[in-house]
Amino acid sequence: MSASLPQSLQSPVSGLDAAMRERDFTRDASHELRTPLTVIRVASDLIAHDDGLSSASRRSLGRIQDAVAGMEAIIDALLLLARCEQTPLESEEVRVRDVVDQELERVLPLLRYKGLELRLEVEADPILHAPPRVLQVMLGNLLGNAVRFTDAGGVRVCVQADRLCVEDTGIGMDAATLARAFEPFYRGEGEQVTGPGLGLSIAHRLGQRCGWPLHLESVPGQGTRATILLG
Repeated sequence: MSASLPQSLQSPVSGLDAAMRERDFTRDASHELRTPLTVIRVASDLIAHDDGLSSASRRSLGRIQDAVAGMEAIIDALLLLARCEQTPLESEEVRVRDVVDQELERVLPLLRYKGLELRLEVEADPILHAPPRVLQVMLGNLLGNAVRFTDAGGVRVCVQADRLCVEDTGIGMDAATLARAFEPFYRGEGEQVTGPGLGLSIAHRLGQRCGWPLHLESVPGQGTRATILLG
């Protein structure tokens, strides 16, 4: 009978195996979810062209489309995070303004539906050497949250040389909620809080991975400001 390894030697190996299994599961599950989400998105786009759709049905359809867009962004982020931490992410030149324009185009229908004002302030035109999808996923999540939790007023996006800010006039967060905002699956309280509670946690982890710290400031009843510091 062969002697077993001491526990001190077994733990790092088992821990590494567990981390690899978690990454593999995240990657495989994310790929599997892409197909049904694509079916839902294509079907909802086709339904949106039906001129006979009632106002109530069109509102419900808008919520479906918003939820699908949010889930697709989460899947993209999970696939990025599933890559080994020691494996460098593929980088290329990314113009921040292009990413901002693309993500604003995605949330524009919901902004219009809710009657919210959009203010874009461009003070600089930074170009990053970075993974192209990371900033898109982070900004998409922040914009989605800003629109979702704002019923009056608007959303302000500011592009500066070293940072990207998203500010809203929504419900805001108290100190206790703000302190836990980056925890996975934490969703706060209130009837407006929907979704799996993964968005901010994923955006935070992506920012850590790329050296782009994500900071939140919020006041209940006044709104929230999210800032991505571009390293």
